[in-house]
Formats: sequence, C-alpha cells, structure tokens
Amino acid sequence: MPKKSIWLPTSSATPLRIPNAVKAGPWVFASGTMGGPVGGGLAPEVRGNPNLPLAGEARGIREARYILTTIDAAFKAAGTSVAHGVWLNQFVTARQHVDPYHEIRRDFIKPPRPASTTVAQPALLARDATVQVDMVAFDPTLAPAKEGITSDEIPQPLSGAGYSPVVRVGDHLFLAGQMATDFRTGIPPEAQANPIFWEGSPIRRQTEFILQNLARALAAGGSSMKDVVKAQVWLADIADLPRFEDAWRAAFPENPPARTVLAASDFGVVGGLIEINVIAVRTGGKVRKEVIPTTCPVPLGHASPVVRAGDLVFLSGLCAADGAGAIPAARVDSGFPYAGSSSRAQTEWILAQAEALCRAAGLGLDAVTRQQLFYSDLREFDASWQSIAARHGDAMPATSVLQVPAMPIPGCGVTMDMWAVAG
Repeated sequence: MPKKSIWLPTSSATPLRIPNAVKAGPWVFASGTMGGPVGGGLAPEVRGNPNLPLAGEARGIREARYILTTIDAAFKAAGTSVAHGVWLNQFVTARQHVDPYHEIRRDFIKPPRPASTTVAQPALLARDATVQVDMVAFDPTLAPAKEGITSDEIPQPLSGAGYSPVVRVGDHLFLAGQMATDFRTGIPPEAQANPIFWEGSPIRRQTEFILQNLARALAAGGSSMKDVVKAQVWLADIADLPRFEDAWRAAFPENPPARTVLAASDFGVVGGLIEINVIAVRTGGKVRKEVIPTTCPVPLGHASPVVRAGDLVFLSGLCAADGAGAIPAARVDSGFPYAGSSSRAQTEWILAQAEALCRAAGLGLDAVTRQQLFYSDLREFDASWQSIAARHGDAMPATSVLQVPAMPIPGCGVTMDMWAVAG
C-alpha cells in the first residue's frame, strides 16, 4: 500500500526529520506531537515570556492547544480531521498536566471521541514538554463513518461526556485504555487483594477486573476476546509481568493478540497497577483475525509475533532479545564500556526482525506506517535513531518517542511497537 507523508511547514529546520502524519489507504497516523514542531523543541508561543512566566494563559493550556492544532492541520492535509480520530494516545510527564489538556481536548474533539489511553512517563524528547499525543484517524471518503459505542455494563468516567469505551469503523474496533476502577471509589473491592490476609495477588485481581470489562465492551461492539488483534499493556511495576501473565493466558488460551508490555510511571487512578487497551475485529465480519505463522523470535510471554486484521498489520513489541535474553551485541563489555553502541545494535536487530515479520505477512518494512519508540534512557536515543533514519529516510513512519521507567528484559533498553498497512 503506497503511503503518503504529511509535512507541515516550519519556520526553521528541526533536529529530527519526522513527518507530522502518514497516510496509507483510508488510515492516517499522526506522529507523537508535543508543544512545538514535530521533531523539534517547544515553540516560543508555548514557552511564553520567561520574564513573565505566570502572565496570560496557563502553559498547559497553550501546550495542549498547539498540539491539537498541529495534529488537526496534518489530518486536514491528509483529507481528514480530528473529528474522524479513532485511537488516541496521550503521554504526560506528571498527572497535573492532564486536566488542562483535557480542557482543550473537549473544545477540539467532539463526541464520539477517539478511544483514548493516557499514562505518565518519566521524560519526552523535547525539553520541558509535558504532553505528547499521537492519534489514528481515517479518511471519511474511504471508510464507513465511525460509531461511538458505550455500555452500562462497564464503568465510565463521571465527567466523561462523549467518552467512548469502544469506537468502531467498519469491522475494526478500537477500545479505550481500561483500568481496574469503578470511577467512583477508586479501586473497587473486587479488584483488590485484602491486605489483612496473604491470599490474593493485587496485579492479578486488577488484571482480571480489566479483562472482564474489556470482554463486556467488546460484546457491546459486536466482538469478543478471541477477536482481539492487538494489545498494549502498561504496568506500574514491570516485575508484575509474570502474575499478570497468569490472568492473560486464561483470557486468551490460544491465538493471542500481538502485544506490547511496558512500564508506566503513573496512571489516572491512584492505586492502579495496570492499564490495557486493545484493538479487535467484529465477530463474523468481512475482516478476520489472521495470526501469521513465523519462525522469528517469539515475543516475551503469551503473544503472537504478528497479526493481520484486513489492511492493518500489528507487530508485537520488539526488544533485542531471544530465548536466551538480550542478544550478545546488546551487552556492554563492563571492562571496556565506551566502545560501540548497545542501543544501535539493539535497534538494528529489532529492525531486522521487524522486516522478517513484515515479510511473513507478505509485506516489506516500508509498509510500516506507525512506530512508537520506547527507551529506558533517552540519552541512548540518538544512536538508535541513526539506524532508524538510515533505514527509512523520508519514508519515515509516523513516530512517537518517549522514555519508560523500565524494560522487561535485563540489558534491553529499546522497545519498538509497529503497525503496517497492507495493500
């Protein structure tokens, strides 16, 4: 599927060459956008006057407005708008930055809003940036109208007018990030382990609560757990992965979705240990879930390496690791630590595996239209980026970059999450 890169004009060259958005078929993918030009630092109008830092609107308001104005401009250049958004990821550096962003988002995006996930992370690429947003939309001339689907059977935010736990476009369903909350008391008793007794696993209880609500939301949209094609899982403590996995395997006994598991530094509910979002296909629809056979290294845990759902192809999150742990090239010689680049070696290995997964699905790496790049230390980003830029050039996918608190595999500091579009 040919892809078209959208580049908005900038007043000066940015340090990174990243498109504002990429269009392939009916889908449009916005790069991670902060309060400045994509690939660059914060704009002067967002920073404000350093001599009068408290004058005028709050900086969070200016930052959010810049972000959503930029994304909407890129979408309009691609023949769509934020009104046709279906999938929305927001990364903040602290919880106090969410409210001003939501205030502006309510003005920009009217119901039914895209299925939305927000988590906090330690750092973003632009100095002093507090919010990064990426979004997926569709061209309304090339796809059916979206439907916002809700259900009284799942908890919803008390102030969430226009909130859609499920957004459906044709046979594709996009589900908002779910946490173990009733949105009234916080973490409800049924999602908690009683601290008085030693029975019960807090992470398993919360995971099971979320998975039950996801099943209800999917049913409301005409789908089911067996039709889930992609999942992202955020953990407050990456060490909770094994007990999370127990509940996950029970929910997906066979043909699990492609999956990426990462750590987050904070969530929207105090006491929350996990947030999960998923993408699925409609049961019995024309678009079917297809788990692609492959001999590539299997992702960590219970996940399919690559899953196709019509024209969308989802890769599981890739680290530079196999069954023996981090690949040898990623391991730094402690006696000679300044030679070579572990992050570059990791990235090149990941790109090679991603290309093999794409080939298994009948595509090439140039079909990748969206990538999220996660680093345990952003100081390792540049060496990694050199390999990515050399591979993609001006055909760069829509790209988001951020730092996460931890990785699930010792010695791995890079994880890449990729989507492709098939012809």
